[in-house]
Amino acid sequence: MSLSYLADSIHDAALAFGYESCAAIPLALLDGFGVEVDRRLDSTPDDGLKEVDRAVFNNFGAFRRLATVYPWARAAVVAVMSYGVYQIPAPFKDRVAKYFCVDSRRDPNSREYLASAALEEFMVAKGLKVETERKYGLLPLRWAAHKAGLGQGGRNNFFYTQKGSWVHLEAWLVDQKLERLTTSDLTPCPDGCRACQKNCPTGSLAEAYLTRPAKCLTFINALRPVDWVENPYSTAAGTWIFGCDQCQNVCPHNQGAWREEREFPGLNELAKDFSLERLVALDYDYIRANLAPKFWYITPDRAWQWKVNALNALKNDWAKNAWPKDKDPVLRRALADESLEVQRMANWILTLAKS
Repeated sequence: MSLSYLADSIHDAALAFGYESCAAIPLALLDGFGVEVDRRLDSTPDDGLKEVDRAVFNNFGAFRRLATVYPWARAAVVAVMSYGVYQIPAPFKDRVAKYFCVDSRRDPNSREYLASAALEEFMVAKGLKVETERKYGLLPLRWAAHKAGLGQGGRNNFFYTQKGSWVHLEAWLVDQKLERLTTSDLTPCPDGCRACQKNCPTGSLAEAYLTRPAKCLTFINALRPVDWVENPYSTAAGTWIFGCDQCQNVCPHNQGAWREEREFPGLNELAKDFSLERLVALDYDYIRANLAPKFWYITPDRAWQWKVNALNALKNDWAKNAWPKDKDPVLRRALADESLEVQRMANWILTLAKS
């Protein structure tokens, strides 16, 4: 079997399994990624938050060492599947980023995970040595998809196809020199468009294609422990408690791109316990057993973060409408919570209400 025919057969199998598009890219085309990461970090203002940005950017270091860590790898197979087809229950809207609601990376019941497993099995059956990492990827997914011609990078750093940025990317390293590139006819972001930058609530989009992790709500409310009492973006966070969709929501490429046609496994069941007041009252065992596996950026040892994030969202709502009284049941629960972080948050809100 020729390598060209093998690459074509993988592409055809990916489409049969439900992927929107698929390409095979030589690893040499990824070489410029490290230089681009350094350029973006150099562009970051030295304002006291740069070290946080640097720590996050340093996590990309493994992507620079592919040839050392995987000396047998010769190419990468990159596949794209739209996830903008799911119904998002009301309790999650404008609180949890849509991608996290329908995150398939660790969900063996999802169609995306099943398609991923099927395509990997197909490649192995064709005699390829294959390696992947479904949580974070073994290589820079957006960079690889762009270089493969599968779509365009947006000014907000998301990857776009004709179905908008609501797309899931996957990649596998393979031990054959496969190459099957394509060309996207998607119009790049106009030079004058700044919709994402203007609507980022925390100003994390410092310039086109440069996101500052230290200011991005997804890093603040999900990936790291957060103390909203001291965090300068407590008010800017609004009602977001896990991630943020603001830049994608306002992007012209995304208008009308989301179609609520399917139910995502288990999402409606979780929605029953997702009012902000209910989150503050949840038992920690329930959080660790039910929320942690689904929204796994908040690790079980940080189960308290769900409550402080919910309290922060409530605080922002109360500030716009009416502050609660000392005997408010939500705050009374929080003041008696076993977590000192939750107690601290509740006391701060009461201080604000009295001021």
